Amino acid sequence: MKIDRITTWLTLGANIGVVVGLAILVLELRQNADLSRASLETEKNSLLTQIELSLATPENAAVWVKSIRHPEEMTDAEIRMMEAYLVSIMLQWDQVFVMETSGLAGRERLERHVSNTAPYYFGSAFAKNWWRFQAPGWEGTPMSEIADPIIASLDENFLKNNLDNMRIGGKNKNGEETDESVSSAVTLN
Repeated sequence: MKIDRITTWLTLGANIGVVVGLAILVLELRQNADLSRASLETEKNSLLTQIELSLATPENAAVWVKSIRHPEEMTDAEIRMMEAYLVSIMLQWDQVFVMETSGLAGRERLERHVSNTAPYYFGSAFAKNWWRFQAPGWEGTPMSEIADPIIASLDENFLKNNLDNMRIGGKNKNGEETDESVSSAVTLN
């Protein structure tokens, strides 16, 4: 009888230990998922920062602007340079696709990221044309499913207009004053 009570208490203690162990395991798994998510977000942002800083060098910026304003005048080397940037952006997007596949990001997060970044890289006639040649290779993938309709819907003059509208105290390429667009944008904020 005494042995039965001891066995009962030992069984109860073991069961409580298993439940506590499982709870700790679940907490550790959640922490691991949070750390993985934070690491992938940091990598994604780091890649985007590297792309942006590279585009800010005088030589690269000149080619970038040429791809926006005069793509028909680009040399083969300049086309290849711009292609590298567009591929880099797609690799950056792919990191978010990996996050979604791993359960670390939802589809909405993925679509929002592509929607927010696509205009600033694919909002030109050159980039949209480049994508048209790349899109068939992505058929059946999340890249095609999400990025293709977003890129297709972009205004090919988005980047050109964006450059024009950032000028202060001058005229854009159409000869229009830009102070109004800048002051109205500031007023809206």
